[in-house]
Amino acid sequence: MEWDPTQFFRDGVRLSVPFALLVLNQPINERAFAALKKHACFTVCADGGANRYYDLMKSQDKETSDLPNVIIGDLDSILPSVRKHYDSLGVEIIHDPDQYSTDFTKCLKYLRANSSSILRSAATNPDSLLPETALKTDPQSSPRLDVLILGGLGGRVDQAFSQIHHLYTMSRHSGNEDSPGELYLVSEESISFVLRKGRNVIKTPGTRRPLSSSSDSAHTSTSNSDLTNTQSYPISDTGDVYYLEENIGILPASGPAVISTNGLEWDVSDWRTEMGGQMSTSNHIRADVVTIESNEQVLFTAELAERFKAK
Repeated sequence: MEWDPTQFFRDGVRLSVPFALLVLNQPINERAFAALKKHACFTVCADGGANRYYDLMKSQDKETSDLPNVIIGDLDSILPSVRKHYDSLGVEIIHDPDQYSTDFTKCLKYLRANSSSILRSAATNPDSLLPETALKTDPQSSPRLDVLILGGLGGRVDQAFSQIHHLYTMSRHSGNEDSPGELYLVSEESISFVLRKGRNVIKTPGTRRPLSSSSDSAHTSTSNSDLTNTQSYPISDTGDVYYLEENIGILPASGPAVISTNGLEWDVSDWRTEMGGQMSTSNHIRADVVTIESNEQVLFTAELAERFKAK
Protein backbone atom coordinates (compact mmCIF):
# COMPACT_ATOMS: atom_id res chain seq x y z
CA MET A 1 0.00 0.00 0.00
CA GLU A 2 1.30 3.46 -0.91
CA TRP A 3 0.49 6.57 1.10
CA ASP A 4 1.11 10.25 0.33
CA PRO A 5 -0.30 12.26 3.26
CA THR A 6 1.43 15.54 2.37
CA GLN A 7 -0.27 15.76 -1.04
CA PHE A 8 -3.41 17.14 0.61
CA PHE A 9 -1.46 20.19 1.82
CA ARG A 10 0.63 20.90 -1.28
CA ASP A 11 -0.43 23.72 -3.60
CA GLY A 12 -0.63 23.09 -7.34
CA VAL A 13 -0.20 19.32 -7.08
CA ARG A 14 -2.64 17.02 -8.86
CA LEU A 15 -3.98 14.66 -6.23
CA SER A 16 -3.51 10.93 -6.66
CA VAL A 17 -6.98 10.46 -5.10
CA PRO A 18 -9.69 13.11 -4.57
CA PHE A 19 -10.87 13.72 -1.04
CA ALA A 20 -13.77 15.08 1.00
CA LEU A 21 -13.56 17.01 4.25
CA LEU A 22 -15.61 15.75 7.20
CA VAL A 23 -16.03 18.29 10.00
CA LEU A 24 -16.81 16.82 13.43
CA ASN A 25 -18.22 18.61 16.46
CA GLN A 26 -14.80 19.48 17.86
CA PRO A 27 -12.51 22.52 17.57
CA ILE A 28 -11.31 22.98 13.99
CA ASN A 29 -7.61 23.28 13.27
CA GLU A 30 -7.97 26.51 11.30
CA ARG A 31 -4.54 26.43 9.69
CA ALA A 32 -4.90 22.89 8.43
CA PHE A 33 -8.46 23.62 7.34
CA ALA A 34 -7.34 26.59 5.23
CA ALA A 35 -4.84 24.42 3.35
CA LEU A 36 -7.14 21.42 2.93
CA LYS A 37 -10.29 23.31 1.94
CA LYS A 38 -8.57 24.56 -1.22
CA HIS A 39 -8.19 21.01 -2.52
CA ALA A 40 -11.24 19.23 -1.10
CA CYS A 41 -13.95 18.39 -3.63
CA PHE A 42 -16.72 18.16 -1.01
CA THR A 43 -17.38 19.25 2.58
CA VAL A 44 -19.75 17.49 4.97
CA CYS A 45 -20.52 18.52 8.55
CA ALA A 46 -21.51 15.90 11.11
CA ASP A 47 -24.42 17.45 13.02
CA GLY A 48 -22.81 19.81 15.59
CA GLY A 49 -19.81 20.12 13.27
CA ALA A 50 -21.99 22.63 11.43
CA ASN A 51 -21.78 24.91 14.48
CA ARG A 52 -17.98 24.73 14.36
CA TYR A 53 -17.96 25.38 10.64
CA TYR A 54 -20.33 28.34 10.95
CA ASP A 55 -18.30 29.94 13.75
CA LEU A 56 -15.10 29.63 11.73
CA MET A 57 -16.67 31.12 8.60
CA LYS A 58 -18.31 33.92 10.56
CA SER A 59 -14.95 34.88 12.07
CA GLN A 60 -13.76 35.38 8.48
CA ASP A 61 -16.94 37.13 7.27
CA LYS A 62 -17.62 34.21 4.93
CA GLU A 63 -20.62 32.60 6.62
CA THR A 64 -22.86 33.31 3.60
CA SER A 65 -20.33 32.50 0.87
CA ASP A 66 -18.32 29.54 2.11
CA LEU A 67 -20.85 26.79 2.78
CA PRO A 68 -20.68 23.08 3.52
CA ASN A 69 -22.18 20.84 0.84
CA VAL A 70 -24.30 18.86 3.28
CA ILE A 71 -25.04 18.51 7.01
CA ILE A 72 -25.89 15.02 8.28
CA GLY A 73 -26.84 13.53 11.64
CA ASP A 74 -29.64 13.06 14.11
CA LEU A 75 -29.51 16.87 14.38
CA ASP A 76 -29.62 17.01 18.16
CA SER A 77 -26.46 19.14 18.35
CA ILE A 78 -26.77 21.69 15.56
CA LEU A 79 -28.00 25.01 16.93
CA PRO A 80 -31.44 26.10 15.65
CA SER A 81 -29.96 29.40 14.43
CA VAL A 82 -27.20 27.62 12.51
CA ARG A 83 -29.67 25.16 10.99
CA LYS A 84 -31.94 28.03 9.94
CA HIS A 85 -28.98 29.91 8.45
CA TYR A 86 -27.80 27.04 6.27
CA ASP A 87 -31.32 25.96 5.36
CA SER A 88 -32.06 29.48 4.09
CA LEU A 89 -28.98 29.29 1.87
CA GLY A 90 -29.98 25.99 0.31
CA VAL A 91 -27.50 23.71 2.10
CA GLU A 92 -28.80 20.14 2.14
CA ILE A 93 -29.58 19.05 5.71
CA ILE A 94 -30.23 15.33 6.19
CA HIS A 95 -31.90 14.03 9.32
CA ASP A 96 -30.80 10.46 10.05
CA PRO A 97 -32.40 9.30 13.32
CA ASP A 98 -30.59 5.95 13.45
CA GLN A 99 -29.44 5.54 17.08
CA TYR A 100 -27.22 2.55 16.24
CA SER A 101 -24.71 4.60 14.27
CA THR A 102 -22.82 7.79 15.06
CA ASP A 103 -23.05 11.02 13.10
CA PHE A 104 -19.52 10.21 11.93
CA THR A 105 -20.57 6.89 10.38
CA LYS A 106 -23.71 8.45 8.91
CA CYS A 107 -21.48 10.90 7.04
CA LEU A 108 -19.21 8.11 5.80
CA LYS A 109 -22.23 6.15 4.60
CA TYR A 110 -23.44 9.19 2.69
CA LEU A 111 -20.05 9.79 1.07
CA ARG A 112 -19.84 6.19 -0.04
CA ALA A 113 -23.32 6.20 -1.53
CA ASN A 114 -22.74 9.49 -3.37
CA SER A 115 -19.07 9.30 -4.34
CA SER A 116 -19.81 9.04 -8.08
CA SER A 117 -22.01 12.13 -8.18
CA ILE A 118 -19.64 14.06 -5.91
CA LEU A 119 -16.70 13.40 -8.22
CA ARG A 120 -18.71 14.04 -11.36
CA SER A 121 -19.74 17.44 -10.03
CA ALA A 122 -16.21 18.27 -8.89
CA ALA A 123 -14.79 17.36 -12.30
CA THR A 124 -16.72 20.24 -13.88
CA ASN A 125 -14.68 22.74 -11.85
CA PRO A 126 -12.06 24.25 -14.22
CA ASP A 127 -9.65 24.66 -11.30
CA SER A 128 -10.07 21.07 -10.17
CA LEU A 129 -6.95 19.11 -9.27
CA LEU A 130 -8.75 15.78 -9.48
CA PRO A 131 -6.63 12.99 -10.96
CA GLU A 132 -7.49 12.04 -14.53
CA THR A 133 -8.43 8.56 -13.33
CA ALA A 134 -10.95 9.82 -10.73
CA LEU A 135 -13.96 8.69 -12.74
CA LYS A 136 -12.37 5.75 -14.57
CA THR A 137 -13.27 2.89 -12.30
CA ASP A 138 -14.73 -0.56 -12.44
CA PRO A 139 -18.45 -0.16 -13.22
CA GLN A 140 -19.19 -2.60 -10.42
CA SER A 141 -17.58 -0.34 -7.80
CA SER A 142 -17.78 3.31 -6.78
CA PRO A 143 -14.90 5.71 -7.48
CA ARG A 144 -12.50 6.07 -4.59
CA LEU A 145 -13.01 9.15 -2.48
CA ASP A 146 -10.70 9.56 0.49
CA VAL A 147 -11.93 11.36 3.59
CA LEU A 148 -9.98 13.77 5.79
CA ILE A 149 -11.62 14.14 9.18
CA LEU A 150 -11.15 17.41 11.04
CA GLY A 151 -11.36 17.26 14.81
CA GLY A 152 -10.84 13.53 15.06
CA LEU A 153 -8.58 13.35 18.13
CA GLY A 154 -9.52 16.35 20.22
CA GLY A 155 -11.97 16.66 23.07
CA ARG A 156 -13.03 13.72 25.22
CA VAL A 157 -10.75 10.70 25.43
CA ASP A 158 -13.56 8.21 24.79
CA GLN A 159 -14.56 10.10 21.64
CA ALA A 160 -10.94 10.13 20.45
CA PHE A 161 -10.77 6.35 20.85
CA SER A 162 -14.09 6.11 19.04
CA GLN A 163 -12.60 7.89 16.01
CA ILE A 164 -9.60 5.55 16.04
CA HIS A 165 -12.04 2.64 16.26
CA HIS A 166 -13.80 3.96 13.14
CA LEU A 167 -10.46 4.27 11.36
CA TYR A 168 -9.71 0.61 12.01
CA THR A 169 -13.22 -0.52 11.15
CA MET A 170 -13.31 1.33 7.85
CA SER A 171 -9.78 0.34 6.87
CA ARG A 172 -10.73 -3.31 7.18
CA HIS A 173 -13.51 -2.69 4.65
CA SER A 174 -11.53 -0.40 2.33
CA GLY A 175 -12.40 -1.02 -1.29
CA ASN A 176 -15.83 -2.53 -0.67
CA GLU A 177 -19.28 -1.02 -0.27
CA ASP A 178 -18.78 -0.16 3.39
CA SER A 179 -15.95 2.31 2.84
CA PRO A 180 -15.69 5.53 0.81
CA GLY A 181 -11.91 5.28 0.61
CA GLU A 182 -8.99 5.82 2.96
CA LEU A 183 -9.58 7.80 6.14
CA TYR A 184 -7.20 10.34 7.68
CA LEU A 185 -7.65 12.06 11.04
CA VAL A 186 -6.35 15.63 11.12
CA SER A 187 -6.02 16.87 14.69
CA GLU A 188 -4.51 20.01 16.18
CA GLU A 189 -0.96 18.81 15.56
CA SER A 190 -0.98 15.55 13.58
CA ILE A 191 -2.30 13.55 10.67
CA SER A 192 -3.04 9.89 11.44
CA PHE A 193 -4.14 6.84 9.43
CA VAL A 194 -4.18 3.06 9.70
CA LEU A 195 -1.50 1.11 7.84
CA ARG A 196 -2.39 -2.18 6.19
CA LYS A 197 -0.97 -5.58 6.93
CA GLY A 198 2.08 -6.15 4.75
CA ARG A 199 4.25 -3.50 3.14
CA ASN A 200 3.36 0.20 3.39
CA VAL A 201 5.28 2.89 1.50
CA ILE A 202 4.76 6.39 2.96
CA LYS A 203 5.93 9.43 1.00
CA THR A 204 7.27 12.10 3.34
CA PRO A 205 8.66 14.95 1.20
CA GLY A 206 8.98 18.35 2.82
CA THR A 207 9.78 17.01 6.28
CA ARG A 208 11.73 19.34 8.55
CA ARG A 209 14.68 17.25 9.65
CA PRO A 210 18.39 17.87 10.42
CA LEU A 211 20.47 18.90 7.44
CA SER A 212 22.91 16.12 8.27
CA SER A 213 23.32 13.54 10.99
CA SER A 214 25.01 10.21 11.59
CA SER A 215 21.62 8.51 11.31
CA ASP A 216 21.11 10.02 7.82
CA SER A 217 24.48 8.71 6.68
CA ALA A 218 23.91 5.30 8.18
CA HIS A 219 20.51 5.06 6.60
CA THR A 220 21.71 6.04 3.12
CA SER A 221 24.05 3.07 2.96
CA THR A 222 21.26 0.61 3.73
CA SER A 223 18.31 2.15 1.89
CA ASN A 224 16.39 0.09 -0.64
CA SER A 225 15.21 1.08 -4.12
CA ASP A 226 12.27 3.04 -2.73
CA LEU A 227 14.53 5.40 -0.82
CA THR A 228 16.00 7.24 -3.79
CA ASN A 229 16.04 10.74 -2.34
CA THR A 230 17.37 11.20 1.17
CA GLN A 231 18.57 14.80 1.07
CA SER A 232 17.09 17.13 3.67
CA TYR A 233 15.16 20.25 2.75
CA PRO A 234 16.79 23.62 3.44
CA ILE A 235 15.45 25.46 6.46
CA SER A 236 13.93 28.83 5.52
CA ASP A 237 12.78 31.62 7.80
CA THR A 238 9.15 31.09 6.77
CA GLY A 239 9.25 27.31 6.65
CA ASP A 240 7.04 27.38 3.55
CA VAL A 241 8.49 24.19 2.09
CA TYR A 242 7.59 22.09 5.11
CA TYR A 243 4.54 19.88 5.47
CA LEU A 244 5.65 17.65 8.35
CA GLU A 245 7.88 17.87 11.37
CA GLU A 246 10.18 14.88 11.88
CA ASN A 247 8.22 13.19 14.69
CA ILE A 248 6.11 10.09 14.01
CA GLY A 249 4.57 7.22 15.95
CA ILE A 250 3.60 3.66 15.04
CA LEU A 251 0.92 2.51 17.46
CA PRO A 252 -0.42 -1.08 17.73
CA ALA A 253 -3.86 0.16 18.73
CA SER A 254 -5.72 -3.07 17.89
CA GLY A 255 -3.28 -5.55 19.43
CA PRO A 256 0.32 -6.82 19.24
CA ALA A 257 2.13 -6.50 15.92
CA VAL A 258 5.55 -7.29 14.47
CA ILE A 259 6.99 -4.45 12.38
CA SER A 260 10.05 -3.68 10.27
CA THR A 261 10.88 -0.11 9.21
CA ASN A 262 13.18 1.74 6.84
CA GLY A 263 13.69 5.50 6.66
CA LEU A 264 13.43 6.33 10.36
CA GLU A 265 16.11 7.40 12.82
CA TRP A 266 15.52 4.25 14.86
CA ASP A 267 14.67 1.55 12.33
CA VAL A 268 13.67 -1.90 13.54
CA SER A 269 13.48 -5.38 12.02
CA ASP A 270 10.90 -8.01 13.02
CA TRP A 271 10.22 -5.99 16.16
CA ARG A 272 7.27 -6.86 18.40
CA THR A 273 5.22 -3.88 19.53
CA GLU A 274 2.18 -3.79 21.80
CA MET A 275 0.36 -1.63 24.32
CA GLY A 276 2.06 -2.18 27.67
CA GLY A 277 5.22 -3.31 25.90
CA GLN A 278 7.54 -1.73 23.35
CA MET A 279 6.18 1.02 21.11
CA SER A 280 7.74 3.23 18.47
CA THR A 281 6.78 6.73 19.60
CA SER A 282 8.71 9.97 19.06
CA ASN A 283 10.65 8.33 16.25
CA HIS A 284 12.06 10.58 13.51
CA ILE A 285 11.68 10.66 9.74
CA ARG A 286 15.05 10.42 8.02
CA ALA A 287 14.12 9.96 4.35
CA ASP A 288 11.65 11.22 1.76
CA VAL A 289 10.10 7.76 1.69
CA VAL A 290 9.48 5.58 4.75
CA THR A 291 8.60 1.90 4.51
CA ILE A 292 6.82 -0.01 7.25
CA GLU A 293 6.01 -3.71 7.11
CA SER A 294 3.64 -5.17 9.66
CA ASN A 295 1.82 -8.44 10.26
CA GLU A 296 -1.15 -6.50 11.66
CA GLN A 297 -2.78 -3.14 11.12
CA VAL A 298 -1.08 -0.31 13.03
CA LEU A 299 -1.87 3.36 13.49
CA PHE A 300 0.65 5.73 11.90
CA THR A 301 0.72 9.31 13.11
CA ALA A 302 2.91 12.14 11.85
CA GLU A 303 3.37 15.62 13.30
CA LEU A 304 2.18 18.42 11.03
CA ALA A 305 4.55 21.26 10.17
CA GLU A 306 4.27 24.16 12.58
CA ARG A 307 2.41 26.30 10.03
CA PHE A 308 -0.43 23.76 9.88
CA LYS A 309 -0.89 23.39 13.64
CA ALA A 310 -3.76 24.92 15.55
CA LYS A 311 -2.99 28.35 16.98
